[in-house]
Amino acid sequence: MYREVRLAALAEAPYAFGSTLARELAFADEVWQQRLSSATAAAFLAWQHEQPVGTATGKVDDPDDEFAVAGAWQLVGMWVDPRARGLGASDGLVHAVASHARVQGGAEWLVLWVTEVNGRARSFYQRLGFAPTGARQLVRPEEPDHWEEQLIQRLR
Repeated sequence: MYREVRLAALAEAPYAFGSTLARELAFADEVWQQRLSSATAAAFLAWQHEQPVGTATGKVDDPDDEFAVAGAWQLVGMWVDPRARGLGASDGLVHAVASHARVQGGAEWLVLWVTEVNGRARSFYQRLGFAPTGARQLVRPEEPDHWEEQLIQRLR
C-alpha cells in the first residue's frame, strides 16, 4: 500500500520531491521493505473511506548532512491526494510524524525541506508553526533552478 501511495505522490507532484517516479519505479521489493522497517524512521499513511490518501515519513536527521539540526527528526515524503487536501489529512500526518519523533525518537525539533515553487505547502507548514532556518539547497542537481528551503518546528 505504501509503495502505491508513494508512486502516486511522485506522479502527481514531481516538483515536490528530491526523487523521481522513474527512479522509484525501478526499486526492488527489498528497498520498499527496508523503508518500512528502519529503526530510525517511521512511515505513516492517511486514510479516507478505507482508501489511503496520503503519506509522510519521519526519520532521524542525518548528522553528517551540512544542514543537520542537533536533536532533530526530518519530515520527508509528505503528500496528500489533491481530492483529500483541506480535509485534515495533512494535519494528521504532520502530527503523527511529530508525535513519533518526540515520543519514540526523543527529538527536540522537526525539520523539513519545502520546494520554493510549492506555495501551498509552504503556507501549510507555516500555519503549523514551522519557520525558515535560512538554509537552501538544490532539489536535484540536474535542475539548477529548482531550490528548496529548510523549515523547523520545536517539539519540546
